[in-house]
This record gives sequence, structure tokens and C-alpha cells, in this order.
Amino acid sequence: MNSSPSSSEAGYREDVLLCRVSCESASVAVLLHPTGNGRRLLLVSERTGHSALLDATVLDALCALTPRAATALVRAAVQEGAPA
Repeated sequence: MNSSPSSSEAGYREDVLLCRVSCESASVAVLLHPTGNGRRLLLVSERTGHSALLDATVLDALCALTPRAATALVRAAVQEGAPA
């Protein structure tokens, strides 16, 4: 038996760049990242190099945020990263 992975399986062993999302103050690369528990979204800040790995549960929770709650979440994260 041939135990080597098929070409379609091999394609999921590396990050795949899906898109870049940019505005005047930030630019983020969005990649599809394989893990042992399935694929995740890998977000990478092109300005700072910081990254976050998001699974479907986190993405589903983000979809439930109101614009006001999303703004508060971003504001808190920005303030947390600001120098004292």
C-alpha cells in the first residue's frame, strides 16, 4: 500500500493566504492554517507581527457581537496594548 498523502491532503499542510484586509491604520493577512483539530484562520498584523488563531467557535461568537460590543472589544484591546 502507498502510505504517502494524496496531493489534495498535502495542500492542507501549509498556511494558505486567503486575503489581506487593510485600512489607513492597519493591515492584516488572513491565512487558512491547518492544525491537528482542523483548519483555523490565522490573522497576522503586518504592522506588528502579532498573530491570532481563530477557530469556528470564536468566529461564531464574533458574528453575534453587536457593533457597540465589537467597538468596546477593540477599544479594550487597543488600550491594553498602549504604553502606560
